Amino acid sequence: MIMKSKFLFLLALPSLLWACSTNQDPCQVDTCAPHGTCVAENGAPSCVCDEFYQPGPDLSCILETGLLMGQHCIDDADCLSDKCQKYTGDPEGYCTTTDCLWDEDCRQQAPPEHQSWCCVEIHLDTFLCLMIAEGYSCSSPAGLCGLSCSDNPNICSPASPCMGDGPDDPKAICSATCATDADCSACEWSVDPDAPIACVTISGSDKYCLVNQEAGCTSHMDCPEGESCTIGVSPDMTDLFGECMNVGALPPGSECNDEDDPNNLSYEERCSGFYCFGGMCSEVCVTDTDCPEGMSCLEHTFEQVDDSIMVCVGGS
Repeated sequence: MIMKSKFLFLLALPSLLWACSTNQDPCQVDTCAPHGTCVAENGAPSCVCDEFYQPGPDLSCILETGLLMGQHCIDDADCLSDKCQKYTGDPEGYCTTTDCLWDEDCRQQAPPEHQSWCCVEIHLDTFLCLMIAEGYSCSSPAGLCGLSCSDNPNICSPASPCMGDGPDDPKAICSATCATDADCSACEWSVDPDAPIACVTISGSDKYCLVNQEAGCTSHMDCPEGESCTIGVSPDMTDLFGECMNVGALPPGSECNDEDDPNNLSYEERCSGFYCFGGMCSEVCVTDTDCPEGMSCLEHTFEQVDDSIMVCVGGS
């Protein structure tokens, strides 16, 4: 009897092992990761993939055809989210989505390497995920007319595009469309709240609120130490004005070669006010007394601009 009982127990053991193996979780192996979750259906494993991913071979999740949030794009059709965010004058943008209500909605959809996102209301009850540059937070007044965007055009919302005289314009701001200067009265430049903002024609009939470039300088006396009062040109190429800046190491009155293209010169060889007239570095002036020794204050024009301005010229 004892032997029989042992024999019966040994016969039953393989059946018990088989029963345990059939109850094993088919998803206990880390499959479908890192872009999906394994689920068991009728004892067989399958993948539930994250957004923008689809089931692939060997229980994996592979990228669908199209670009993810944060990747560079040219047209909406390039993006899986059907939204390519571009800013005025930029041929390329980045993929984003209008499907957000909270900042976290944007971060959950973006790849890990693109975490600086904010959900911004661009129109009434219309929200958009925008990439925010380092140094800014979602509590920053993104899109507010007058906010400086000279170092970061992405801080502006599509309703307030970054506008200025080129990407390096220190007076570039998050702008707004306008018809008259009165439409810009609510705009305040974050760099200098007292600076006037005017309604300027950019091209054709398009008008935007911009920092009033004409409220600049008339001589070096109006500029901070180390800067020159140089020639500025309005975005619509119709007006010349004085503008404080320093783009080179040579102060006004220094010798220079007016046949050289200053764009091709190094900082050490370039005039602080950019322009060289009569062999000497120039600046904007009102009278001869505003100019360095050996220079005279004379009227100057550009072929492309229907306007003139008084500048210091050497050799006269």
